[in-house]
Amino acid sequence: MSFRIGIMQGRLSKPINNKIQSFPVNTWENEFYLAKDIGFELIEWVLDENIEDNPILSKKHFSKINIIKKQTGININSICCDYFMKNSLSRNSESYRKKNLEILNFLIEESCPLNNIKIIDFPLLGEASLKKKKNLEDYKNIFLKLEKKILDNNLTIALETDLNPNALRDFLKSFNENAVTMTYDMGNSVFLGFEAKKEFSCYGKLISNVHIKDCTLRDYTVQLGDGNVNFNEIFFLLKKNNYKADFILQAARGEDDFQIAKKQFQFAKKYVEKYFL
Repeated sequence: MSFRIGIMQGRLSKPINNKIQSFPVNTWENEFYLAKDIGFELIEWVLDENIEDNPILSKKHFSKINIIKKQTGININSICCDYFMKNSLSRNSESYRKKNLEILNFLIEESCPLNNIKIIDFPLLGEASLKKKKNLEDYKNIFLKLEKKILDNNLTIALETDLNPNALRDFLKSFNENAVTMTYDMGNSVFLGFEAKKEFSCYGKLISNVHIKDCTLRDYTVQLGDGNVNFNEIFFLLKKNNYKADFILQAARGEDDFQIAKKQFQFAKKYVEKYFL
């Protein structure tokens, strides 16, 4: 299969503190072997608020990460920076901003290049939402300042936002199209009430990462096929816009996450093969 299917880190471990998504501090190594057994080719790394125990922020752990990648054949092409949703770079405290900018710079200059990660998935949701004018202006300035560094390290920042399609299109126009792109989360789009055709007409060529999820207007995440995502339409539009990157499962959890992940992998594989092979 030329188009790779991956899974969000933590989905093959027991939830921590009942969170749907978090870094699996005690089981992250084992997840690579479980992912291999299912047939995945990728894991999207998760950077959450537990930055002290996350090996992606410590160079001394990089050799272990790369050994496990080689042993399993499971690559890391993207890192989901949930950390910045609650630790916004737009906060007023200069010392707070400096600390978090240091983390982002470390990702850009050290973590991603040395671990062959190409995409920094940047969720600007909740407290960090770009619907807040200050956030929008601050992040515009931040990404413009980082743009050359991002490109020099062969990276892209892929945004997840709750901006409507027109507003997001206008925001993305501020940047080099290789430096700042977007992650298309099909579940989030349904939950936010967006129309897929409108979204793709605004930024279909700027999608560098896809999260496979199902939602309804009321339920943030449900099992694949149980929500309102029109998978045929989404995959058709991705194909029409010449999408050539990865698909990451970020779907609903359950009592047996390994078995659910196996079903979700087959679900995603069916659509990838239908539209891209």
